[in-house]
Amino acid sequence: MQDGSSDPQTRTIVPFGSNRPAVAPRASHGAIVLAIGLIGSLFIPFVGILLTAYGMRELAEAKGARGLVLSLLESAGLLVVSLAVGPGLGFLLVPIIVCCWAISACMWRTATVTNVSVAIVLTGLVSFGADAIIAAAAGTSVFETAVAYLTEGVQESVGTGVAAEIVSAQLEPLIRIIWPLMYILSAMMDGLMAGVGSFLAGARVRQNPKAPSVAAFDAPMWSVGVLAVSIVCFGASFTGFPEAEVLRTVSFTALMSVRFIFAIQGFGVVSALMNRKKLGCLTRTLCIFLLFWSEAMFFLMSIVGLIDVWADFRHLRRDGSHAQAQQ
Repeated sequence: MQDGSSDPQTRTIVPFGSNRPAVAPRASHGAIVLAIGLIGSLFIPFVGILLTAYGMRELAEAKGARGLVLSLLESAGLLVVSLAVGPGLGFLLVPIIVCCWAISACMWRTATVTNVSVAIVLTGLVSFGADAIIAAAAGTSVFETAVAYLTEGVQESVGTGVAAEIVSAQLEPLIRIIWPLMYILSAMMDGLMAGVGSFLAGARVRQNPKAPSVAAFDAPMWSVGVLAVSIVCFGASFTGFPEAEVLRTVSFTALMSVRFIFAIQGFGVVSALMNRKKLGCLTRTLCIFLLFWSEAMFFLMSIVGLIDVWADFRHLRRDGSHAQAQQ
């Protein structure tokens, strides 16, 4: 079996390394994929988001900053058409456009924890705003709609009966606190799919694409500040002042949102350890399963990630330039 490097004419099923041919980006192709993605996102959201980000990234690779502007203009045109067809469709597309465009712009330049976090928060806020407009038109509020949606989900999970009603009643105060978190979680999932689409487009048109590595992930110091402030505010929300419930909801949402950064940091520590120990696929799979379970149950990876900010278990390079890039 010949290696691709020994013969320039040798063709491999999956090109690799420096032998992988780069494909010149085409603005027309990117625009078509973008349009297909936005339309498809109304029917298969995750696939549509992936294709939308792919098209936006290819436009950026083909035309640079002007490509990003063109992708935004094309998205705005499709948004106007969708609003004319049905206002509900347009409101569904707005957060998708914001997410895909922001993530593609970040990854076209340099994606850092900070700018990706801003993109996710912005997407969540836009999605919240769209739902607020829809709820106001229906004569209700986004708070009432979200709480009713989550309560219905809890009731379907616990079933019927006296015991189920007791559980639902006990969870209602928690639902009234955590409801904004569903916008952040939704934005995170959209951002993940947009990141995959943007990376695939970049990998297609660049000679040696560099895949992100969890083992090298390093949380910026501002996340520690957000964590500390949210904990203090969450504690202060139980003092009983008039706007305590609002502060409790906001601080809890910030606390649980920033926790994901430390969770990824914790997984990065363990991933680096598994790489160093050269664990096999089966052992890695079992470890990853146990780590996800421990994070879901006990926030273990978040704690490890928070400690690693100071302990630096992986001995990462943390000089001034690194801090600037991360923050």
